[in-house]
Amino acid sequence: MDKNESNTLLKSALRATSLSAHHISSFEYFIEKGLQKIVDSESVIEPVIKPSGVDKFLIKLGKISIGKPDLLEADSIVRPIMPMEARIRDLTYDAPIMLEVSYEADKKVYENSIEQVVIGRMPIVIKSKYCNLSGLTPEELTEAKEDPNDPGGYFIINGTERLIITTEDLAPNNILISKDSQEGFVYSAKIFADADTIKVPHSIQLSNSNLIYITFGKLKRVPVTTLLKSLGITSDSEIIKKISNGDEDIENTIRTNLIAFSVKNENDALDTIGKLLHSIHAKETAELNIDSLLFPFLGRDKNSRREKADYLMYATARLLAYAMEKKEVDKDHYSNKRLHSENYNLDMLFRFIFKQVLNDAKYNFERGIRKDRIPGPKYIFTSDQLTTRLRSSLATGQWVGGRVGITQHLDRRSFPSTISHLRKVESLLTSNRENYRARDLHGTHFGRFCAVETPEGPKIGLTKNIAVLAKVSDDGLETANIAEMIRKYGVKSI
Repeated sequence: MDKNESNTLLKSALRATSLSAHHISSFEYFIEKGLQKIVDSESVIEPVIKPSGVDKFLIKLGKISIGKPDLLEADSIVRPIMPMEARIRDLTYDAPIMLEVSYEADKKVYENSIEQVVIGRMPIVIKSKYCNLSGLTPEELTEAKEDPNDPGGYFIINGTERLIITTEDLAPNNILISKDSQEGFVYSAKIFADADTIKVPHSIQLSNSNLIYITFGKLKRVPVTTLLKSLGITSDSEIIKKISNGDEDIENTIRTNLIAFSVKNENDALDTIGKLLHSIHAKETAELNIDSLLFPFLGRDKNSRREKADYLMYATARLLAYAMEKKEVDKDHYSNKRLHSENYNLDMLFRFIFKQVLNDAKYNFERGIRKDRIPGPKYIFTSDQLTTRLRSSLATGQWVGGRVGITQHLDRRSFPSTISHLRKVESLLTSNRENYRARDLHGTHFGRFCAVETPEGPKIGLTKNIAVLAKVSDDGLETANIAEMIRKYGVKSI
């Protein structure tokens, strides 16, 4: 390939995909899918104080939508706003959030209660489809005093360009096996279970005496065989067969555990687990913890117990197989990592603030209700808490959970430095620890990350930059279709 051909291919690749595409697509996915998921998870408010003559009264939340960025002037005129005006006037480039709210009394929609209510304002990513620059030609962008070559992918908060930094973390719902540093244990399998609304770390540990325990939630070191029996797998032979898969050494290990933790049936197993939590209602407490906290990505009700048992046996089998071969899962292999951008961070922040907004709405309804009338949806959603807290977090980088530095001031010293900043990836590991292996250049970085660009000092190797021609896969890929496809190729369920 000669130089002209390579230049043509490079220009074509850069025209096809924006250098900030991962920021823009992640934000658009959050607006299109993420917001509605949050609303659906909190879709019903049941006030304590109800209208007279009504047995059951509900406030129901429906469709949520986002408008285009606009500005309310001092003379009460609302008009569209362009990013450059927001920069010059130290304004926030945001758009109204509309939520459909209705009242239901005794399973009937309350008369004239369905309304579209503005519950706050959402800062908008520049050059996303929700931005007023979307679809403009280079000439129109120039007329709007915007650089046609500006990649976008950032917010404007109080006139300042702020960027959500892409973060690198271990993949959730993945089995990571390594040597255990705790005294008395030799190997462990860690699973960072993530089910959108709940995140529960799990640890399956193999002791020096070949006993296997699992820790999750408030349950500490529960024998795996006892937990399997509480999930309905009461046959010792089935447990041995599923975990050992014909391996004699693993079979002997499982037999040792079944003898050491002898439990007759499902009820006895649930009682044993409940007593570990020092509960008066041992069985009910154990069932509640197992159904809601054990592998929540597989389900959070009684119907998912069999699937959870199969997954636990699969994870245990992998742990024992790795321990027998004295192997570990390479955590630094990039198949075991995930990149989190706008969708992940805004979902976490919006979910937290939205719950407080709903608590305020419930309080306003109960305070405003009278015998002869009830307050309308516009009355109960009057707080500007959502707008204020979204702006504050994006302006300071201080996030829920005590995390800091999530957003940064966009580097505008030169065009290459802007692109470099937009494609920066920060590891969640603390920079004051050595973490030698995490800092090393890994073979799976080839073609994905720049092999050279990383800062000197404490952050070396923990801060990376996505390669210019690398593309980050979009959020919300249809995993069900992919699962069906790989089944057709002969992959079997566990």
